[in-house]
Amino acid sequence: MASLHAPLLLPPLFLSVLLLFLSNHSVHVHADTARATGTPDGTEEWGYIDVRPGAHMFWWLYYSEKVVTSSNLPLVLWLQGGPGASGVGYGNFQEVGPLTVDLKPRSSTWLNAAHLLFVDNPVGTGFSYVENSTLLTRNNKQATIDLVAFLGKFFGSHKSLKSTPFFVVAESYGGKFATELGVALKEKIDSGSLNINFKGVALGDTWISPIDFLYAWPPLLQSFSLVDEEGASSLLRYADSAQSEMENGNFLNATMIWGDMEEAVLKLADDVDFYNMLKHDKSEELSANVHGLARLAARHLSVTQSSDLAEVMNGPIRQKLGIIPNKISWSESSNLVFGALSEDFMKDTIKQVDELLTAGVNVTIYSGQLDLICCTTGTEAWLQKLKWSGLPGFQVAKRTPLYCDNDRQTAAFVKRYKNLSFYWIMNAGHMVPSDNPCMALKMLKLITGQSGSSFFSES
Repeated sequence: MASLHAPLLLPPLFLSVLLLFLSNHSVHVHADTARATGTPDGTEEWGYIDVRPGAHMFWWLYYSEKVVTSSNLPLVLWLQGGPGASGVGYGNFQEVGPLTVDLKPRSSTWLNAAHLLFVDNPVGTGFSYVENSTLLTRNNKQATIDLVAFLGKFFGSHKSLKSTPFFVVAESYGGKFATELGVALKEKIDSGSLNINFKGVALGDTWISPIDFLYAWPPLLQSFSLVDEEGASSLLRYADSAQSEMENGNFLNATMIWGDMEEAVLKLADDVDFYNMLKHDKSEELSANVHGLARLAARHLSVTQSSDLAEVMNGPIRQKLGIIPNKISWSESSNLVFGALSEDFMKDTIKQVDELLTAGVNVTIYSGQLDLICCTTGTEAWLQKLKWSGLPGFQVAKRTPLYCDNDRQTAAFVKRYKNLSFYWIMNAGHMVPSDNPCMALKMLKLITGQSGSSFFSES
């Protein structure tokens, strides 16, 4: 793996084999892109949209039952991370959808506050697929183009939703998709080529600036007694090495170093759970024969891997949907998608956050205090790099505690200034809606203006 004493140079043969595998790995399934269906009562719809010839994106829309009492109820697009983790599966059944993995009602579903649109993005993820893996997206810009094409066709066939307040909520790597998507949507709306009521973007524990997280891990782990000073110092050398590779434009090398650093963290901190620092995950058993990008993808995407969820998605859910091609099997995550985007993995999208704020788009950032992979301190670090003119005002704005229902235990803190808001979520790791569902739902109501008070305010 990577050496900390010399730049990591991936063998040309390794890259050639990877690209050859991607180019020859084909599905050979042809979809009827007009296929869409739903439940008899009209509360659910799903289908495929052809974002490019041979590239088929699967979506699932839930209408809130509160639509009868609120004509202005928002529509939330949920973007999962990975890259390559399934929003239709994980975000839906593990986090915010109407049913749990056991197919039982979820009391904290975000349908209590919004209509929900899940999508398996990028193509190749979940039930989305490509007819040939040469059609996989190779960078976030290509993924954004696909998402814009998807939304253009989706709203074209759902004209009643064009005036509905539309929010993009993203988790983990999904934040990189969301920031670039938000910029693209604003540009199209301003040019008159897209007519939707785009209201804002929410970034939950998102991988906006990877290098800031790598530098944040060592002191954070030390503060939690998970490594000592010597261990923290050894980990910082990985961050320095990744930074050097990025400065030289070697982003794939930086991704590999990130993987080495994660393995070093696991060894030093006794398999600390990257998604909740209070836990230790001893379940990871990667084969010694799995190397390189495949190993990185398998470990990074392991958070979404659940045999129960896979059985549900490929069993009763597949049967319910009725339009999934026979040769497409749902999986929690796609190593191919991760590998195809590996050169973009360590790139940041701070510039896009700046563009959104400068354009007046509402931006919400929220972070679970127990998350390591996209830790709060790393998020605060990249936030300070913004060039947005409102940053000084945000920095001195007052932080306010938030509570859930009648519980007087502090559930979160929030700071707001102009069109930027930051939520520090207590007792939550990487998956905030799963760890602190009451606060997550309350936050959504605040973001979408359903709290009874103005969400954004000048401080």
